Amino acid sequence: MATITVPQVIPSPTEDADALMKAFQGWGTDEQAVISILAYRDAEQRKQIRLAYQEKYDESLLQRLQSELTGDFQTAMCHWVLDPVERQAAMANAATKCIHEEYPVIVEIACANSPTELLKVKQAYHALYKCSLEEDVAASAPAGNLRSLLLALVSTYRYDGEEVDGGLARSEAELIHEAVKNGENGTTDDGELIRILGTRSKAQLGATFSCFRDEHGTTLTKALRRGSDPTGYTRALRTTVRCVWDANNYFVKVLRNAMHESAGTDEDSLTRVVVTHAEKDLRDIKDVFRKTTSVALEQAIAKETSGDYKTFIVALVGSQ
Repeated sequence: MATITVPQVIPSPTEDADALMKAFQGWGTDEQAVISILAYRDAEQRKQIRLAYQEKYDESLLQRLQSELTGDFQTAMCHWVLDPVERQAAMANAATKCIHEEYPVIVEIACANSPTELLKVKQAYHALYKCSLEEDVAASAPAGNLRSLLLALVSTYRYDGEEVDGGLARSEAELIHEAVKNGENGTTDDGELIRILGTRSKAQLGATFSCFRDEHGTTLTKALRRGSDPTGYTRALRTTVRCVWDANNYFVKVLRNAMHESAGTDEDSLTRVVVTHAEKDLRDIKDVFRKTTSVALEQAIAKETSGDYKTFIVALVGSQ
């Protein structure tokens, strides 16, 4: 469930566009006015505001926000005003520029979305960048298992139903076990493991992961803790398994890591999760976060952030 709050009675898109222009004028931008409008409009309403602003003032609202705002607040707000599908396409494109560090963005887009949602992101990517997401993923990573894994994830159109083949789950759990053992022995060819992760439905993979745990007394993510990982492939494997197995728990882990006190706040990861999920399933993620940490997500965010960025992100997260 979504967390954003939209007033029962809202101004017209033109009135909102006028209010935004007023917030931009004067000696300094009225950031609170910008937040009070855009943080409380859904995707379709924000789209209509962008169109009304462009028509009336002959300039892009996104470009104006980029020039008026700064820092993490600017990044978060500019992501927020984009169409949700185009936003993910833009995030994916940015991730391909530094794939060894930003592979979680690709994994999340490929594994947390439904097959239809992933297809829409890929179509938006093609329209925006005049090439396919697969092309850029392939070009951004050298040949090897990491590239093979990410390509398999973004290229697939998984079955999205709940039917599971128990026999297949058991046999593929053993194939995965063999791949894990080979990895421990220094063998680097994980073709079967990548094939399974890249083609099976989430329900089927869940059954396979359960069989692996029952047969071998450990979770697959723990079993995949290999030695040296210079390419990031093993970490990408674990990220994939976590995201497929339980997306809500996965995103709670991302949020907790983003707000790890000793390491400082990772605003990029925090922004990505909140902005991407505020209109989708952030309430479910919030519930798991509270159960896991005994702290409300909005309270944790308020403690670790500040200024206009804090005000905006907390507004998207909402209250319990």
